[in-house]
Order: sequence, then structure tokens, then C-alpha cells
Amino acid sequence: MNCTIQLLQVQDQQVIDAILTEVTDKHLEDARTLWEPILEGSGQDDEYWNWVGKSRRSKLLPGDELYAIECEGITQGLMMLDVLKKRCLIESQLQRRLVYISALTTVPWNRPVITNPPTYKGIGGNLVDFAVARSYALGYQGRIGLHALTGALGFYRKLRLGLLDCGPDPEEPDHLVYFETLRMDDP
Repeated sequence: MNCTIQLLQVQDQQVIDAILTEVTDKHLEDARTLWEPILEGSGQDDEYWNWVGKSRRSKLLPGDELYAIECEGITQGLMMLDVLKKRCLIESQLQRRLVYISALTTVPWNRPVITNPPTYKGIGGNLVDFAVARSYALGYQGRIGLHALTGALGFYRKLRLGLLDCGPDPEEPDHLVYFETLRMDDP
């Protein structure tokens, strides 16, 4: 599976093509060798994430899927989805199926807090859009859910796809804020 997507190359304000695809060993190697050294000691919420470990676990758990965005031969973002095990928490759609974003990250050089200006914009938004498309493809009417790391709250609150901020989740060990798409037209 390869989907062509567009990113904004910030330096020259040009829209360029990138590929959204299933994660390969090359993507995991990029994360290990290119990202982790930059993130180490950065204080970023995801500085200790181990994508090789996430990949190994995903192969053991039914319904876990990993995706990457690659541009100019370098991995720019990664996302892990759970398409089977999670259900809606919003009362009006309680227990309906959804696609749960277990983890989503962009490379350090695309984060204004680390590199300003970033190299590319649009990685996170394209990954979330893909999660919604995956939800539709599975017959889940575009419903997605996620727990947001503190540093990503602003990003998720700005998305224009009907994500409802459900507040801190008391069932989640770190009380992360839970977001879920609210579908008013659910059958």
C-alpha cells in the first residue's frame, strides 16, 4: 500500500509529494538512527519511544497496524493504529468500533519547538486523515480515538475533523486527554 500525499516544504513554501505507506525495516532504522539521537534529552513527550519495540509488539497483537510517511527517501512520521480492540467512549456512540491512534510522531526537524522553521509541515495532519480514511474503509464511519500527549494537545485541538476533547481520562495511567470523533449522523 502506497498513497501519494502532499507536504509543505517550509523553506521555499512549495508543496511536494510524499508517500504514506506501511512501515518497513528502513522506516524503523530511520527512527532509531536519525530521530532517537536528536530526541534524547530533548524533554519531548515521546523521547523514549522505541519504534522497533512497537513494531515487534504490533506483530503479536491482532489489529495493530503501523504506517510511515516518507519524503525524499527519509521517514518523516510514524503512526500506530489499533483497528480491532478499542471502542468508542462517547455516550452517544458508546461501544461502537473506531480506529484508535496508539502512537503518532513526526521527526524532530519537523517540530517548531526543536527546529524553527521546520523542514516540512503536514505530517501529523496527513497521518490523522489516513486514520479517518482507514476507519471509513473498515465501516467505522470515520470514528477515531486517541489519548494525546501534553505537547500535542494544541495540535489535536486545532484539527478540523470533529475531534471532541473529552478531558483527562481517569482510566488512563497518566490521565492523558482523550479525543474522539463525534459523529452526529451515526445510524
